[in-house]
Amino acid sequence: MVKRFKIDLPAFFEVGEHKTLTLCKILKAHELKFKHVLLLGDHRTFLIGGGPISRSFEDGSIKVFKHLISSSDEPNVEHVENLIKEKKPDLVIGFGGGKVLDVSKLAAGNCNIKYISIPTTLSNDGISSPVSVITDKNKIPVSHITKAPCGVVVDTSIIKQAPTRHIKAGVGDLISNLSAVFDARLAQSKNCEKTNDTALSLAEAGAFKLLESNAESVKDDEFLLILTQGLIKSGFAMCIMGSSRPASGSEHKISHSIDYLYSPRKTLHGEQAGIATLFTMVLQENEYLQKVRALYERIAFPHSLKKLHLNSDQFVKTVVNATKIRPDRYTILEEKKLSAADIKEALHEAKL
Repeated sequence: MVKRFKIDLPAFFEVGEHKTLTLCKILKAHELKFKHVLLLGDHRTFLIGGGPISRSFEDGSIKVFKHLISSSDEPNVEHVENLIKEKKPDLVIGFGGGKVLDVSKLAAGNCNIKYISIPTTLSNDGISSPVSVITDKNKIPVSHITKAPCGVVVDTSIIKQAPTRHIKAGVGDLISNLSAVFDARLAQSKNCEKTNDTALSLAEAGAFKLLESNAESVKDDEFLLILTQGLIKSGFAMCIMGSSRPASGSEHKISHSIDYLYSPRKTLHGEQAGIATLFTMVLQENEYLQKVRALYERIAFPHSLKKLHLNSDQFVKTVVNATKIRPDRYTILEEKKLSAADIKEALHEAKL
């Protein structure tokens, strides 16, 4: 049985330079009411923008409490939940990368508090999605469905300070939607599950825009805008669907399998999903494979098993194990029923 939930879409998103400097005005313009704000970040993000965000709330009637997130694990989520119960904020703001946003989103959702997402990098579609990835006690990343942010604010002047590698990871996560949407449509054609055409079209729309871009640098203004809008659309698609299905198919099963078998990982989620997409697109005979390869070459996106720190035998084990992850989610992996020889042949064709 495929589990789906009714999830409200974010009410607004703002993208542009120096948005954090006027954050309080932006939130009030969208008719958010608050007196107590819990601002969550880490050491780096507070250094680059914690002060300006706090100063934007200088109205004496608004209190801002800061708290550092050290890791995206269960103890951090529990600690923030206890902090929410103690401080009783009426708004939670997550300011940081994926780890900060995942903890902020899940804790706020569990406590039924409005949450604003302010990413400092664009490494994945978690900036607007209803999904939080939290490391469990066994050091395994686990996805949780929760409430989506009520708003997303992207300050491009801060995003440009992010490591280029992290932005490229966001490209990989968004491009992987092309594989995920193929799998969702395959599952529907086999009567394995029902999908939502609007959600699927929204999930792939941002990826199509990336394929059409001629930008040579991922920090090009136009490219960053396309990537930001694409990741936000991807999150919206998951809200509409009530699950991660529009943005998570065979390529994410492989990424999750890598996490399960070979933790802890030095590679980023978007790198894993983006590289796995080349493999799953070969299996799918996906019409966009050559365009994805051209994009990866243009922006120097990593596209080899070496980048994943895996050899071919380890990748075979990864793909075999991937079919055990989310067994209710039908993908090209279940369709093909691959042998070890099949996997190595597809690896060769994918040029990994």
